[in-house]
Amino acid sequence: MGELALRKPSGTLVALVAHTLRLQLKSALIWGGVLGAYAAAMVASYLSFGDPQQMEQIMAAYPPELLEAFGITDMSTIEGYLAGQVFNLAPLALAFFPILALSAAIAGSEERGTIDVLLGNPVPRWQLVVGSFVATAVSLLLIVFIMGAMMYGTAVLADTELGFVASVEGVLNLWPISLFFGGLALLCSAVFHRRALAIAVPGLVLLAMYLADTLGRVSEDLEVYRDFSVFYYYAPEGSAITDGIDWASFFGITGLAILFALFAVLVFRRRDIYT
Repeated sequence: MGELALRKPSGTLVALVAHTLRLQLKSALIWGGVLGAYAAAMVASYLSFGDPQQMEQIMAAYPPELLEAFGITDMSTIEGYLAGQVFNLAPLALAFFPILALSAAIAGSEERGTIDVLLGNPVPRWQLVVGSFVATAVSLLLIVFIMGAMMYGTAVLADTELGFVASVEGVLNLWPISLFFGGLALLCSAVFHRRALAIAVPGLVLLAMYLADTLGRVSEDLEVYRDFSVFYYYAPEGSAITDGIDWASFFGITGLAILFALFAVLVFRRRDIYT
């Protein structure tokens, strides 16, 4: 990062983003490959079941409450099958990539003793926060691209009628909800001086919101709590792979993630650094 000292202030943000992207590239490729392999395996498993009537018989064997809890409405089509088997659970896994990445942006650097080196360069604090957030957002896009490419590629090779647009919308809709929890982790990284807390808080919020949405689907008494869960807005009218992206929710969740990052900037500018 020593080269940042030689750059003009207007160029330091781009340098920070590029540097962080290089650091995250290997992890992004691994995350994309693992999630892509899982999605591809689910495409292959759908083919093993045979005709749509067999899938309907399988659905009939499950308790209706279980199907409702996991958002499974139709497994007779490949899109409906993937909605329940992949895109209902994928946010739980993918959200931990930005949580781990952005929790290290400030609190992690403090614990490693490297943040004073970064700030010793002519790098404004806000650029350190924004640069980490932007780089992680781009890395997330790479992950969902790899995931979508492996999923759709498997469907094409298997001659399955999985729509290209549906595939793109399905994986792209994972981006804002994952970035939401990353933004929260970034804010926690700015507030707390320990990375463990910056991971634990958004992690617990992630699980609590998922449970609130899942239980709210099957219980009328708990349904009111779905309004406080980002998972409800992730798929307000159904999964994106079957019903398309709800763009109001897409941009609303993205806006909240950006808001978390802005709050992180304000907090980080005012607090002391522990080294």
